[in-house]
Amino acid sequence: MATKNKFSGIGGINLLGGGWPARVFGVGLLFAGWFALAWYFPNELMPFPIETLVLATEFVRSGVIWGHLFATLWRILWGFTGSMAIGIALGVAMGSSRFGRLFFVPYTVFGLSIPAVAWAAIALLIFGFSDLTIVFATVAVTYPYIAINIWKGVENIDADLIKMSKSFDVSNIQMLRHMILPSIGSALFASVRFGLAISWKIVTIGEVFAANNGIGAILFEAYELYRFEEAWAWAVIFIIFLLLIEYAIFKPLERRVQNYRQDVDFSGGAVT
Repeated sequence: MATKNKFSGIGGINLLGGGWPARVFGVGLLFAGWFALAWYFPNELMPFPIETLVLATEFVRSGVIWGHLFATLWRILWGFTGSMAIGIALGVAMGSSRFGRLFFVPYTVFGLSIPAVAWAAIALLIFGFSDLTIVFATVAVTYPYIAINIWKGVENIDADLIKMSKSFDVSNIQMLRHMILPSIGSALFASVRFGLAISWKIVTIGEVFAANNGIGAILFEAYELYRFEEAWAWAVIFIIFLLLIEYAIFKPLERRVQNYRQDVDFSGGAVT
């Protein structure tokens, strides 16, 4: 007779339960690993966590980060928006029609196959030393991932529900609001997270090649001048800002959309 393993999950981590204990354990493990690496490597290469956090706090207090952060956010805004627009359009086309799938899949695969650095170099040759270079490279690298997520989300919608809605003369707007958007809500949020995370990375890479301000440019400058502790501090600021976006914006918004989705009756009854 098989016995149930009391350490369910990976390595018994579920013993911590959900919520804050798991988060605190994860953060603690991260700092422990960081401390171990800092202890092993020379301090000039790998500073201890407290040194890096103090330096990052000093950057915030002096105000030096805001100009660079705003420049990076501005490029991300345009790159992310362009990626989402193209990715959603292609994903819906590929998921809703055979022609769309046959026509756009090669473009999506083509976009996936080219490395980010190659797109950055191509954009630099075309647009030169400008923000357009960074935005173009961000869109070119990011849109295929969004398109694939949306494509699979649209494919999972029950075709019978669409046929039934049309037979009851449900308008396209009502269908979009009460059936299609709730059905692809998870795919849409996954795409937003994917798109934003990739956009951050590509923009910072692009700023190394084609900008003299922004988080990527200042981080590379610190690396060139062998000020590795500053490079780590900028990276920490970057990560903290991403976490703020995730937990202050995306998590609450996702919960609200998921709650809305539970209010939708997919059995053909009234929409509450």
